[in-house]
Amino acid sequence: MPIIESAKKRVRVTERQTEQNRRWKNKMKTAVKEFQTVMDGNPDQDEAKEALSQAFKMIDKASGKNIIHKNKAARKKSQLHQKFNEAFAE
Repeated sequence: MPIIESAKKRVRVTERQTEQNRRWKNKMKTAVKEFQTVMDGNPDQDEAKEALSQAFKMIDKASGKNIIHKNKAARKKSQLHQKFNEAFAE
């Protein structure tokens, strides 16, 4: 345990930031899972598009807050969009 007051504060701040990062990461993962759940069933294009939009929104927010790397965000969005396009290709 730290003895110096500023070091104690850093521990508190780090714990708070870690919890916030965990929450954003969980929101992002939940949005992605919801999109995948919609796509696994018999997807309606409007419903799938809305789920994809929500997933993109959460991925962008997590990337903007440096919770995930921007390249990981781009890769994840590309994978989701590819899955969407394959399902609704005519």
